[in-house]
Amino acid sequence: MGKMPNSRLMVIIPDRLSDLVEKGEITERYYNPGNLFDEVHIVMTNDDIVDLDLIQKTVGDAKLYIHNVQGGNNLFIRSLGWQPAMMESWIQNGIKLARDISPSLVRTHNNFKEGYLAKRIKDELSIPYIVSLHGVWDRDCSTVPRERLIKAFRTKLEKTSLKDADGVIAVYKPILRYANEYGAKKVELIYNVVDGRDINKKEDYNLSSPPRIITVNRQVKEKNPENIIKAIKNINCYYLIVGDGYYHEQLKQVARENGCENKVEFIKSIPNHQLCSMLKDFDIMVSHCDYWGISKTVIEASLAGLPIIINTHPIEPIPDYEGDWLLQCDNSVEGYEQAIFYLLQNNNIRTSLGKKAYTHACEFFDPVRMEEKIVQLYLNAMGVEEVKKL
Repeated sequence: MGKMPNSRLMVIIPDRLSDLVEKGEITERYYNPGNLFDEVHIVMTNDDIVDLDLIQKTVGDAKLYIHNVQGGNNLFIRSLGWQPAMMESWIQNGIKLARDISPSLVRTHNNFKEGYLAKRIKDELSIPYIVSLHGVWDRDCSTVPRERLIKAFRTKLEKTSLKDADGVIAVYKPILRYANEYGAKKVELIYNVVDGRDINKKEDYNLSSPPRIITVNRQVKEKNPENIIKAIKNINCYYLIVGDGYYHEQLKQVARENGCENKVEFIKSIPNHQLCSMLKDFDIMVSHCDYWGISKTVIEASLAGLPIIINTHPIEPIPDYEGDWLLQCDNSVEGYEQAIFYLLQNNNIRTSLGKKAYTHACEFFDPVRMEEKIVQLYLNAMGVEEVKKL
C-alpha cells in the first residue's frame, strides 16, 4: 500500500478508548488503514483520557494525537434531544478543532452526533468525510426505554449525515438497506478489519479431552449466552466465556444453579492478539447474537477455521450467514444442546464445517482486502488517484 505525504486524518468516535484498551480490542492500523496518513487525530466525543502508547498500534506508523470534544448523554439532555440549533456551541468547538488540524479527510464512526459534526465540518471547511456504520440503527438498540427515546430523537442526524457523506462503509449486509433508505449515496460493504496476523489457522480437528468450547461476546441482552450455559449441563466439555457486561454476574449464577460451574470459566477480557492466536486450540465457537449482522468475533473464528454455531435471528435470516459455512440453531437450551452434540459426535462434519468457515472467510473477510477497500474509498473521497509506495 502507499502513503500520502504530509497528510492528516481526523477520526471522530463515540467510544472511550480506555474501555477498548481494557477489553483488549486494539487492532493494528484500525484508525489508519494501509498506513495511508502521516498524522491521525482521534477525536472522542467524551471526557476519556488514555495513554497514547496504548493506542499507537491502531494508527500504525502515523503520529497520533487524541482530542476531546465532550458530548455524550449531557449533550443529549442540554440540546433537548440533539436539536441542531441547541448543539451549535458544541458543533463550533468541533469545527474549530478541525480548522486547527486541517485534515485531508474526516472519518466518523456511526451517523449520530459524530456524523452530524463531520457534515458540518464539510459545510464550513470543504473537507470530505466518510461514515462507517456499525449497526442497523432503525432496528438495533431498542430494547430499553432510554435507547428507544434516543433513537426517536437522532433520526434527523442519521439522515443528514448519510446524505452528504463522500462515502459510507457498511460493516455487514443488513446495513446496506438501512444506509440506502436513509439517503446514503455511496455505500460499500466492507466487513470489519480484524488483525489477521495474529490468527493461527486450525490444522488439527481431533477433539480435545474434554472438548473445548468458546464464546466471545459482550454480555448484554442481545448476546446473552445463558442458553448456551444451560445447554452444556449434560455435555462433557470445558467452556470458556470471554467478555463482560451487565449480565456478567447473573451468568455466573446461572452456571452455579445449572450445576456446571466447574465446566465454565469466565474471563472478562483477553488482549485481542492473544485471543486470536488461541482460537485454533478450541473445538467449537458457540455464539448468541440477536443483532442484525456478523460480529468481529465470528469473523476471527472463521479465519481461524473454527467450526461455528450461532442462533438463527428471531425476526428474519441474516444474509451474512447464508451458505453452509456455519451451523445455525434455535436460541434455546435444546437448540444449542442438539447443535453442540451434533458437532462433537461427528468428526467429519465438524472438520468440514471448520474448513468451510475458513474458505468462506478468505473469500469475504480477508483483512488485507478489506483494508485495501477502505484505502481506496478514502482516496476516492479525497480525489486522489495515486499515492507514494512504501
